Amino acid sequence: MHIWTIAWYEVLRMMRMRYVFIIQFLMPLLLIFILGSALSNTFKIEDKTLKPVKVDVVQGDTGAISSWFDSFVAAQQVQPVIQTNSIPTREEAVERVKAGESEFALIIPNDFSAQVLQGKEAQWEMILGKDYGQNLTAQMVLRSFLDQINQIQATMVATGPGALQAMQNQGSNLFHKPDTNAPTHVRIGKMTQTNANYTATQYYAASMLIMFLLYSGMSAAIGLQNEKEKHTLSRLNSLPISNVKILMGKILGNTIISLLQAFVIIAATIVFYGVDWGHSYLMLFLVCLLIIVVSMSLAIVVMIIAGSTKSVNTIFQMLILAMTFLSGGFTPLPDGLLHQLGEFTINYWGMQSLFRIMLRSDSFIIIHHVLILAAIGACLLVVSLAAYRKAGYHD
Repeated sequence: MHIWTIAWYEVLRMMRMRYVFIIQFLMPLLLIFILGSALSNTFKIEDKTLKPVKVDVVQGDTGAISSWFDSFVAAQQVQPVIQTNSIPTREEAVERVKAGESEFALIIPNDFSAQVLQGKEAQWEMILGKDYGQNLTAQMVLRSFLDQINQIQATMVATGPGALQAMQNQGSNLFHKPDTNAPTHVRIGKMTQTNANYTATQYYAASMLIMFLLYSGMSAAIGLQNEKEKHTLSRLNSLPISNVKILMGKILGNTIISLLQAFVIIAATIVFYGVDWGHSYLMLFLVCLLIIVVSMSLAIVVMIIAGSTKSVNTIFQMLILAMTFLSGGFTPLPDGLLHQLGEFTINYWGMQSLFRIMLRSDSFIIIHHVLILAAIGACLLVVSLAAYRKAGYHD
């Protein structure tokens, strides 16, 4: 009963603060509107005609694979995508790319065939041009050739040099005449029940919901730290109530505010912005609850580590902004190091869970993302309680 009493007074205290209403309820709705409107074109999916990429090739290799490469770039499927031009030296190719005379350059070393057919490490050098889209197109096409070379190299290693002659005999047809009668192990299907994709407003609704639910933990941590600095916490400790109950009451009060915040954001975006949150409101509630558990667990840990309200504010701000950026919360990130780092953030799994729900994905896919989020929440909860007890706040 003491826990609910403390929680009720915590809710009353928070609701009387004007900045809580502005920051936790109005600010996310304003950001969703601004970002969703300004970046709506980024999320439009349209068919685009590929512009042929001018590729300079410095062919130093004279082995068997050089003729296979010539057959590959001469194939009907490849010619509309990349247009190759033979260049004698690497230096000239680099200068042409810098001058804009070509859009991409490929350097093939003179021992490439020998290294591949001996099962040794071999690689090409790709020099990128100024256009990201053209670079990506050229890389995808050329890497498809390298994938087949890797397969040939694996065959050579497994079967020995006897397979070389057979591959050389079919080399001219190796890269542009696929076997249409070959069995396939690929099953064509859909990961979602519809062909829809999320809009910019949906994307930022999910992103801002996660970010501001994490900020609710900062409010809890600042409130607890203020209680400690103003010595009201010591007064509460003088009552016949355990420290754990006091903590749980305050965390419960902030959790109620956070659930109300999530409800307001979801309801307002549905009514005013037309956001489709999917069909599973139970899973939506579960994701929001797990994010709140994570947020409150972080609040306990940060409160113990930080020595002042200012430190709590700084640590939480940096942590939330860094995780939001790495997870693509401000703008979708391309594949690369930052995208890989984003997979280690709370925001990433929260957003992915919401996106799966919005797109009406298969239940197993939704549950997979939610279980990972639940595992993160459970680990942080155990760590926070252990840190709280170690700091001396126990019965």
